[in-house]
Amino acid sequence: MDMYRVIARRVTGGWQLHVRDTDMEPVWTKGLHGALDVARQAISQATNEPPDSVQVAMSFDLGPELSPAVRSAVQATVDAHKAQVRAAAQLRETARRLREAGLTGRDMAQVLGVSPQRVSQLLSRPAGDDASDG
Repeated sequence: MDMYRVIARRVTGGWQLHVRDTDMEPVWTKGLHGALDVARQAISQATNEPPDSVQVAMSFDLGPELSPAVRSAVQATVDAHKAQVRAAAQLRETARRLREAGLTGRDMAQVLGVSPQRVSQLLSRPAGDDASDG
């Protein structure tokens, strides 16, 4: 099963969906909500594949001014999430070390700048459990 790469380009009143590496004509959609389904349906009709077997990866061409800004903002969000996960792991490890040094929960809260409840959460989490830190 092939992965079809679709580029959505803004046009007056909507979006043109270009299926890369095919000779298909672009298809039009008013908005991006449902654009994957529109692309999947068009590819299905052109290839005679069932729509539910058509895999689509969509990217967006917003022009030379906006595309780099979007990429940068998305990357900054990814980087921030990774930093948050690392910070949470470091905070957990530091809380454990403070407990081993004999500090009370309330003292740890003051030192770390978090609530006593957060200290309890940090100390109750298994090492490496970063799923919902933040």
